[in-house]
Amino acid sequence: MKRSLLFVLTALAMFSFAQVPYNQNIEHKCSHQHHFEQSFKNTNDVTYVADLYDMHFVHLDLEVESTSTAVGGSALMLAKVTSDNLDTIYLELNEALTLDSMRFNGELVSPTFVDSEIFLVVDEMNAGDDIEVLTYYHGGASSGGFFSGITSDYNNTYGKNVTWTLSEPFSARDWWPVRQNLKDKIDSVYQDYTCVNTEKVGANGLLTEVVDNGGLTTTYKWKTNYPISYYLMAFSVSEYQEYNVYAKPTQLNGDSVLIQNFIYDHPNCLPNNKADIDRSTEIMELLSDLYGLYPFHEEKYGNCLAEIGGGMEHQTMTTIGSFEFGLNTHEMGHQWYGDNVTCATWSDIWINEGFASYSEYLGDQYLNSQGTADSWMSSAHNNIMSSNSGSVYVPENEVYYGNEWRIFDGRLTYKKGAAILHSLRYLINDDDLFFGALQNYTVDFTDQIATGMDFKNSVSDYTGINLDSYFEQWYFGEGYPTYSIEYYYADAGMHLTVSHTASAAFATSYFDLPLEVKLNFGASQDTIIKIPITSNLVSFQTEITQPVIQVVADPNNWIINKVGSISVGTSELQNELGLVVGPNPVKDDLQIVFNEESNQLKEISLLDLSGREIESFSTMSNHTFDMSSYPAGTYLVKVNDGQSVVTKKVLKR
Repeated sequence: MKRSLLFVLTALAMFSFAQVPYNQNIEHKCSHQHHFEQSFKNTNDVTYVADLYDMHFVHLDLEVESTSTAVGGSALMLAKVTSDNLDTIYLELNEALTLDSMRFNGELVSPTFVDSEIFLVVDEMNAGDDIEVLTYYHGGASSGGFFSGITSDYNNTYGKNVTWTLSEPFSARDWWPVRQNLKDKIDSVYQDYTCVNTEKVGANGLLTEVVDNGGLTTTYKWKTNYPISYYLMAFSVSEYQEYNVYAKPTQLNGDSVLIQNFIYDHPNCLPNNKADIDRSTEIMELLSDLYGLYPFHEEKYGNCLAEIGGGMEHQTMTTIGSFEFGLNTHEMGHQWYGDNVTCATWSDIWINEGFASYSEYLGDQYLNSQGTADSWMSSAHNNIMSSNSGSVYVPENEVYYGNEWRIFDGRLTYKKGAAILHSLRYLINDDDLFFGALQNYTVDFTDQIATGMDFKNSVSDYTGINLDSYFEQWYFGEGYPTYSIEYYYADAGMHLTVSHTASAAFATSYFDLPLEVKLNFGASQDTIIKIPITSNLVSFQTEITQPVIQVVADPNNWIINKVGSISVGTSELQNELGLVVGPNPVKDDLQIVFNEESNQLKEISLLDLSGREIESFSTMSNHTFDMSSYPAGTYLVKVNDGQSVVTKKVLKR
């Protein structure tokens, strides 16, 4: 019956289309044709959008089935022209699908449909004019793999077929005619899905009607009136049962939010997942406390179980592979960051994934234990530092069709994205201020798009903290620091020198986050001091005279870092000159620091290992050698004040 229904629809659509054949020649018929000469299939520039109209409404009316990726039906788009002289409507549709017919403002038209792109040449339109495009199509376009727009699979445990969509980032065209424009959220979307009456279809928004078609099929009508990005529209179809729970965020004063779950209709599926699903209520209540009220509370939150590896945060209805606590928290966190506020470009995917990943940490911290959260962050740091390269920000030249795994890099986009939010929390050093900044950002950009710089500016304005260097080092920059600490006791107290080196020659060379250092005195006595990092080598004087038994850098693991050496001086450090040289190894600037005050003139020489003098000068104060032009190798720094001579060995990378 499913096949015959699709066949009837296809036959009718093809009959209407046969009256107006394809127009395969767009050239010279469109004054904006130069915009379309290079589609994202043929160029790395997928940030291009046909931005001459604004989508207001989409209505999908499709027949779907759990055993196949085939879809068939219609897609209605209503829009308004946003600039003068529009004469071409641009959409994308996978060329594996059949475009049966298209109507523009009620009239049957002849589009150009080639290389998965649709060009519809129209009479010239001006700003404010209405656009209505109704497209009939059918077919199946799945090529398999995680980033297929539509996929069918079978669950062996419960014996169920399931078909689901996943449009992010470039695959919405695999199942509906779309303009894949991150900058243009659709004001409202209606989705009607017809399936055999033993199955259910989950989708975005509210289920407003279930229609028994009087035969073997049922139509599920879903409506959302919240603005939505094209790639967050979705459906999932299977033999589902429905299990619902209700969260009660404090902001609703006793009212509740529906959490609607479509899970496989098998006697063991609910018992196996119930405990995890029930935790959804406390997760939503927590995130509403931290981020602000759940942004789609007037509709619902939900999940459709599918054979997806992980989950996909479809707005108000996540497609999910399991209800494991971390995954559940991650996908729900996306409803604030990734759905309500979405990335303005795929280069800024951190706005989505870094924030959702940090939600996993916060879920552990507040709902499980601090130890569980610490383990999460430690594991994240280890994963991040498994390689020296790559930035959280995705360079524009790395964003293109076929390179999706760079955009969704687990180490950089997810783990490092979460870790730098954690470090930002540390830098702000006030949880009320940190979460207040997140809530303020959410309010400022609700239902909108944002870049990493939008977030930076929002937080800076709210907290009064200049974040320029932080983002240059941690968001755009690469790598991480390795800290080394040398300490000794003088008459004034304990003296510490902190040096840090970059993880690789190409990485960011300097990280200015203040560093916490824990001093353990034994007998359960310890203290934490925070040392400002103003250069690759800093000296810090304390009044502490009590001997320490252990010195620990970054004891609470706030910063992505490794620890080189922590040492106490006995001869070399406690030299009469108080000389410290670093960072060591050095890449660019080698700093010569004298911790002991002296008005004595000092002769400083830079030597190679043979003792040959490379450079020398006289000074009474600290100095910096620029070693960026010197070849890699081992060098000696020799200091003579006329009474003492101290020599230090330095490695140049």
